[in-house]
Amino acid sequence: MTSTATRRSLALGLAALTVLTVSACGDSGGDDAAPDTLLVGVAMPTTTSDRWIADGENLEAQLTSLGYQVDLEYAEDDVQTQVDQIGAMLDAGASALVVGAIDGTALKQVLGRAGDAGVPVISYDRLIRDSDDVAFYASFDNAKVGVLQGTSLLQGLGVLDASGEKTGAKGPFQVELFAGSTDDNNAKVFYDGAMSVLQPYLDAGVLEVPSGQTDFETIATAGWKGEVAAERMATLLEPYQGGVTLDGVLSPYDGISRAILDTVASGLPDAPAPQVTGQDAELDSAKLIAKGEQLSTIYKDTRQLAEVTVVMVNAALAGADPEVNDVTSYDNGAGVVPAYLLAPQLVTKDNYRAVLVDGGYYSAKELG
Repeated sequence: MTSTATRRSLALGLAALTVLTVSACGDSGGDDAAPDTLLVGVAMPTTTSDRWIADGENLEAQLTSLGYQVDLEYAEDDVQTQVDQIGAMLDAGASALVVGAIDGTALKQVLGRAGDAGVPVISYDRLIRDSDDVAFYASFDNAKVGVLQGTSLLQGLGVLDASGEKTGAKGPFQVELFAGSTDDNNAKVFYDGAMSVLQPYLDAGVLEVPSGQTDFETIATAGWKGEVAAERMATLLEPYQGGVTLDGVLSPYDGISRAILDTVASGLPDAPAPQVTGQDAELDSAKLIAKGEQLSTIYKDTRQLAEVTVVMVNAALAGADPEVNDVTSYDNGAGVVPAYLLAPQLVTKDNYRAVLVDGGYYSAKELG
């Protein structure tokens, strides 16, 4: 599932690592002493989401397999904890940092320490903002994620067919919109991508939002937390308790999707479930998709993302430039960060088995 170019880069990265570990030995004078092991700090945001656990495990496994020592830390969505963890990694002599930021704007000072020490920083999945000490960015095509989510919602409503062609359905379909956390740069990119698809149908009256809440700041979900989304969804139910049908919900993330579905089922027990999108292919949502209870999710293979990131670490430590495929889109406020973007994939009831089971992400037993 990884491109030939990416595998080639990984092989080159391994060669670079060999050079690095040899040079780390210093002048051994012919002794048989083992070379020093380079330390890579991996700072992940939380263990409350399955995908971040998988990200950390994949990074640790791949880096360790190439001979690195790895310090993997989770900050449990506490910004100061993440700052402290990164500082401790630098104190321990980390040669490189991989950071999945909690708040993309809060790391400038501690990453300044990394810059001063010549420690390369790889921004992992979430763009770190306002810092010129970020060497590279590894992520998925986040605008495409939003486009896929918006398109899937329209398909679930019957406005588009399976091939993406207009069906002529006039609606109006009643929908509500949710976005991710404002401190995550990706959240706005997802939103913009989805709205690029949905806005024409809102303008034409095919879609209606009874709450009137459509701007990013209003529909954002602090910390990507399901409980925050559930609380907001509960406040939106009143129109639908008077005979209006809630046809669909744009949701940016599976944890939010499940919270929305639970809230609607509780607050509107006699109404049909809305069509709800998602992201990250979390196991619980994959099960709901298999049963037809959640419309879709976006699958992002964290194994591939870990491979790309490892290539970046190897290249940066060797003083080389890794393969990137976007050098214009990701300006973090201090400059454009060279990025490698992987392709996301829409998962529905029609293809979940082919994508998630045949692709080795979950077993058939796990999905029930």
